Amino acid sequence: MTHASTKPYIPDEFHVRDLYHPDVMANPYPYYAHLRDEPIQFGLEDYPPGTIPGLDKPYPAWVVLKHADVQEVCRRADVFSSRDIMQEESEAPTLMLVNHDDPRHAELRKIAQMAFSPKRVMSDVAPWMETTVEAQLDMVGGGTVDFMQDLAPNLPALVMTKLIGTPEEDYVLLRRWANAFMVTSDFTLAERQQCNIELWNYYQSAVDQRYADIETGKPVPDDLMSAFIQTESNGSRLTREEVVRFCLTLVVAGAETTGYLLGNLIDVLADDPEMYATLRTDRSLVRAFIEESLRRDGPVQRLHRVCTQDYELGGAQIREGDWVAIFHASANRDPAVFERPDEFILKRPNMIKQATFGHGIHHCMGAGIARNEAAQMINSLLNRYSRLESAGERVRQRGGLLNYGLETCPVNLVV
Repeated sequence: MTHASTKPYIPDEFHVRDLYHPDVMANPYPYYAHLRDEPIQFGLEDYPPGTIPGLDKPYPAWVVLKHADVQEVCRRADVFSSRDIMQEESEAPTLMLVNHDDPRHAELRKIAQMAFSPKRVMSDVAPWMETTVEAQLDMVGGGTVDFMQDLAPNLPALVMTKLIGTPEEDYVLLRRWANAFMVTSDFTLAERQQCNIELWNYYQSAVDQRYADIETGKPVPDDLMSAFIQTESNGSRLTREEVVRFCLTLVVAGAETTGYLLGNLIDVLADDPEMYATLRTDRSLVRAFIEESLRRDGPVQRLHRVCTQDYELGGAQIREGDWVAIFHASANRDPAVFERPDEFILKRPNMIKQATFGHGIHHCMGAGIARNEAAQMINSLLNRYSRLESAGERVRQRGGLLNYGLETCPVNLVV
């Protein structure tokens, strides 16, 4: 089993270019700690979502690991652009909001905020989510299950079908497409290309049908797809292609990443049976438990930015046009901010400083949805099972650097 606390041998000459190595992907935190207090290094070649290793060539990037430096890049959106040139040059669809700068970003975010009404994405979904989690647990029953194969990826994909408004049974397709798009697990070049094509065609067809239904006066559900089509802000609406891209963005950003979040939560509970008992006794601690997991074991490792002007960051002279990789996961374990950062401390006092969902204008709009999915899964497990025990080796994925998560997670669910 590979734990976040395992400390591998790291040679002095270890360089940021070596971060893109399977052993590092499985347990990156000791390597971040090794590099964090060194001068900011240049040379990581990593792949943005949707791009294809073996087909697309990554741009080398500066690697930003300190909490203060990561926050500075996030705050200075006027200097560090979110526009993903590599993604634009590839065959991958460009994502919405994630890859936009102001002023267009502000316009898009306002429309998205109106579409993401609390009623539409929270209160209306909550009863359905509880029923869905219970149905998933009914299927696995008790005893030994592989949480990462049998449970974790299902709920986030099912939630996306509900929120966007596509057939629930298609959640298996969404799981596969998101996994390929996020450049995490092992796919062949041809498989990634095919998944990207299928993903685009699926939502283009669904959006076209929804437009046709609206234009002919047919009643349509009050879901995010309808909201993206119909919402107007200061006379501005999304184009048809932008609606497709918004749907696609929600799936690739929400389905896989939240699945890894759920797995990382179970990883903690499998290692610490007393934590499970504590949460079962006091449910008010569930949210704090999720927040500490988001800090210590948050799935999202890094995002890319492009510097729009010469800029000094942490002593590094970054040139206009240079790529910058900001490691939120490293910021979350910076000892300058978090005491004993590798430890899991329930009710950590400065939890508000965790960086998993970003900072500044690009703070993740789906953060509340992910937290609610996690809370529902944990509470349903606590309701149903008296104990949760490790049932074998838990193996972390080694296919990509974007997400930190388990590939296998065998646990024993004791009724």
